[in-house]
Amino acid sequence: MSKIFEALRSAEAVRKADLRPTRPGENSTKGHDRRRSARRAFDVLIRVYGSTLGGNIFYEEARTINVSIHGALLEMNVPVRVGQKLMLIHEGIQRQQICQIVNTQVLETEALEVAVEFPVPHAEFWQVPSARPKMRSPENQRYPRMAEVRMTVGV
Repeated sequence: MSKIFEALRSAEAVRKADLRPTRPGENSTKGHDRRRSARRAFDVLIRVYGSTLGGNIFYEEARTINVSIHGALLEMNVPVRVGQKLMLIHEGIQRQQICQIVNTQVLETEALEVAVEFPVPHAEFWQVPSARPKMRSPENQRYPRMAEVRMTVGV
């Protein structure tokens, strides 16, 4: 009988160790975040392709709520289910990613909050396109284009 109680105590100790905060100030009993990577707010429209619950293929422009290297939380209007596969297309950087739905929740607006995960971490999928102008090579800087040369022509 004491082996059973010892096993129960050991299991309880392991469970308590799993609930310990990982960062100072975290609440150890509620809201413990077991995510593999940090989420960050990221508001962008992405194309989502999949099939409806009835088997029809759909396309929707969904909005991201937050993202991580392992997936995202999306706001969608088409009903979907846990376990379903979707294809996400990030138009801004011309990338696509297959993902799987791991959770859905109906929002007050009757839209769906859909949590998706990637089969492997893919941080590059969420990169923001650079708005910086490209640098010209030193060779091209010696010979500016005609549009860049300021000339006045007298008549």
